[in-house]
Amino acid sequence: MAFSLTIIIILIGISYGFSKKGTEDYFHILLKGLKIGLVLGLILGLISFLIGGLSGGIESAIAGGLIGGFTGSIVFIVIMGIVTVEFIIGVLIGDIIEKVLRN
Repeated sequence: MAFSLTIIIILIGISYGFSKKGTEDYFHILLKGLKIGLVLGLILGLISFLIGGLSGGIESAIAGGLIGGFTGSIVFIVIMGIVTVEFIIGVLIGDIIEKVLRN
């Protein structure tokens, strides 16, 4: 499952790199992907903190919600970083294909 998702992300990156004329700014794409991952990670961490707080007792829910929310946020940010790098690899391949076919 994870391997097929990686292939799909790289194929989307290839189509993006091939369809946009010229060489893309890879660093800008990386920063944009990491910013999106940070924001979504914090939002999902807050949601998991609130759900953990509502589902249990006050003391245990605060501790469990904090640990689960913080851990979930970090994991999600790391996953978004990996997905962004995979996308950039696809964009790089698409740019190379574009240079070869259009020359």
